[in-house]
Amino acid sequence: MSPLQTRRLAQEVEDTYRRALIGGAFYLAAWLVVGFYAGTFTRYPAISWSLVLLFLGLAAARIWHRPVRDVDGSTCLIWLWTHWGIVIATTAAWGAVFCWALLDPTFAVARTAALLSTLGLATAIAHSFSMRRGFALASIAMLYLPGLFPLWRDPADRATAVVMMVYLVYVLLSLLRSHVDYQRGLDLDQVLRDQRDLFAEQSRIDSLTDLANRRHFTDVLASATRQSLVTDTPLALLLLDLDHFKSINDTYGHAVGDACLIAVATRLKAAFAGDGELAARLGGEEFGVVLDGHTLSTLALRAERFRENLVVQPISVDGNLLAITVSIGLAEFDRRSHRDDDGLYRAADRAVYRAKSAGRNRVCQDAPVLA
Repeated sequence: MSPLQTRRLAQEVEDTYRRALIGGAFYLAAWLVVGFYAGTFTRYPAISWSLVLLFLGLAAARIWHRPVRDVDGSTCLIWLWTHWGIVIATTAAWGAVFCWALLDPTFAVARTAALLSTLGLATAIAHSFSMRRGFALASIAMLYLPGLFPLWRDPADRATAVVMMVYLVYVLLSLLRSHVDYQRGLDLDQVLRDQRDLFAEQSRIDSLTDLANRRHFTDVLASATRQSLVTDTPLALLLLDLDHFKSINDTYGHAVGDACLIAVATRLKAAFAGDGELAARLGGEEFGVVLDGHTLSTLALRAERFRENLVVQPISVDGNLLAITVSIGLAEFDRRSHRDDDGLYRAADRAVYRAKSAGRNRVCQDAPVLA
């Protein structure tokens, strides 16, 4: 089952639980009214009180059977079938009560109340329980059909039976319309979710290079630093500047400069694509990589390999081989000297400055200085 289907099922689970939450109480209330005015609690006390307990138990079951969280689609389906089983059992019990009310003369003064209750409950199902069309149809059938047979059998009740059939058509059409509206609502909700996810993704991505942008880089670095403070896991940071990049823009134009940035970003993303690694464009020709769970010793070898690769395999743009070199600064988080993410960033930035001051096209490390 796809994530989209699972998400829709999870939404259906929430809607089904919320809409069914108080519905069981109305069946209990309807029986108390019908049974009280018909005098069944005096004439048939055992059956009457058993029905009270039955409707009360089914109403409580709707509340007790809470939605499942963070599960797969199969579990959602099982939950839906179970919850609909509770609903259908309730409607079947009322259908039996309705049939009993039509057959037993004891209910003569309460037949209208039983009839109106049946129509109202069927209408509620059509409008509020349209998520599953098949289950909703089964529930309406359980409410309606047991009472229709006694009505059709008695010529004096044929007119009532006809009216109930006409109203049943309305109920079914309402159910179909509500089902379509509900599915459209789910579709609209999915569109809104997709747009939200897209906007969230765009807010984290640099539009030129498709790397993480500075905002996302800052958030990830801050989170990784806090985690390192708590768990004492290693954390390293790489900052990278393209050497003399302004000359490329001045010589070849900004279009070539942009193509150069994209090529460097592609190589950087390929070189640092492991677990806990996030490559980002920080602005202009400056890039950074957060390496959560990595030490400086392993990072230094990889950074040197990346630098050498740019020298050995120059970037080609529109037939021009661009001799791009980079100055790289490395730092490993030290809680005593850095204290937080800003301290770690400043340390890596100092290392970049040292690489530039030493002649560029090199990798330098920042050694923590204890305060």
